[in-house]
Amino acid sequence: MKLKKRIFAITGAGVALSIAAVSAFTFYSKAATKVDTYTVTRQEMNQVTELNGKIQASDSQTYYAGTNVKVDKVHVKVGDTVKKGDLLISFDEEEINNDLALLDLDAKAKEGSYLNAIQTSDKYNALYAEAKRNLGVLNQQIAETEEAIINKQKEINDRSSTLANEGAKLQVSIIDWSDRPESDEYSNLRKLAQNNAYVQSYDSELLKLQEELSRLNVQLADFKEYKAEMTSQKASSYPGVLTEGGREELDAVKEANELTYSNEIAKLEEAKKGIRAEFTGVVTEIDVTEGSSAAIGMPLVKVDSLEDVVVRCDVNKYDIIGMEEGQSATVKIMDEKIDGRVDRIEKIVGSVGGQSLGVGVDIKMNDMKDVFLGYEVKAYVNTASVEDTICVPNEAVVTEDDETFVFVSKDKKAVKTKVETGVKNDNYTEIVSGLNDGETVVWSEDAELKNGEEVRY
Repeated sequence: MKLKKRIFAITGAGVALSIAAVSAFTFYSKAATKVDTYTVTRQEMNQVTELNGKIQASDSQTYYAGTNVKVDKVHVKVGDTVKKGDLLISFDEEEINNDLALLDLDAKAKEGSYLNAIQTSDKYNALYAEAKRNLGVLNQQIAETEEAIINKQKEINDRSSTLANEGAKLQVSIIDWSDRPESDEYSNLRKLAQNNAYVQSYDSELLKLQEELSRLNVQLADFKEYKAEMTSQKASSYPGVLTEGGREELDAVKEANELTYSNEIAKLEEAKKGIRAEFTGVVTEIDVTEGSSAAIGMPLVKVDSLEDVVVRCDVNKYDIIGMEEGQSATVKIMDEKIDGRVDRIEKIVGSVGGQSLGVGVDIKMNDMKDVFLGYEVKAYVNTASVEDTICVPNEAVVTEDDETFVFVSKDKKAVKTKVETGVKNDNYTEIVSGLNDGETVVWSEDAELKNGEEVRY
């Protein structure tokens, strides 16, 4: 924004000082140079910088689509004034209800999938635990049965050996008595030998031991068969058992699904309410049309606040030096002047197309009236204020070779007087040192004064 000419004022005792206090005298010497005069007095000096600005909202809100939804109606137009709570955009409620129903079905399906996974895992976990538990018992039973078979076989061997030894002894005795075959002893030994042969084949104790051995072998075979079944069950059920990490992952997915479901439900329920203004303002942008589909994150409408506005000015590099946040200001809107203050000074130089715009300065108005955003106004910022100081018209101040001086009238002559200057505006310059109250400063608009030159008022 292009800066305009600055306006300044000097006041004393509450009265604006706009002209020099001039004493008119007439000198009749034609050689004397005609001069303007200013009698030095202490005054209050204000430096005011005039700026061009535009009224802008310091707060604005762009409303975005919270979910994928169809626009039913746009209730405003660009430039409309809206109040807090006014409906800006409404969405297709039938489509929203359909989406809610689909979300509910999807949530039930995911819950069913989760429960199925848990139940399947529990089933396999039970099978795995059963096989693992049974294998531990079976291994112990097989070991015990194999040991029992060994012991039983030893008992059979011992019994058979005992019977065989008895038969062998009888055969030796028969041989010893074979030379007396008609004797009772020989006949008795042959009967005993025949009985021993029968016993070796049909001994009840031996038969019992053999039956027990057979039963143990069948039992061992059953145990081994059941072990093979449990081994297979353990191997086949293990892949279906959820690990601790797998269970945590499944629970995390379930929790994430529930959170997503809740968020989507909330967004759709919120969409039923439509987009409503959060403050009083002006609609400045509309990015959708009725019947169109809004994608999540898509901008819909923008509202600039009328409750919080500022005058935005772009200040050049010379004037920005004297500006500070908090300085008093006056804004002229049409024919009305409103007091305010410098609210914000940006720490960056703005530019458009490579052209510098200056530093952005926001002026806040104290008493907000009805305004139009974008309206061009004048702003006057009090960039400096000095009380009880000496000041002279700018025309009286001369700077040469880094030396600043004025001419003071003494005995009708212009006396060159070195001074130190302070605050300066378009009309006056503060004199920090070098002049006293009551002295008369002179200058000529038509000629360059020289030290000691005669002057006439």
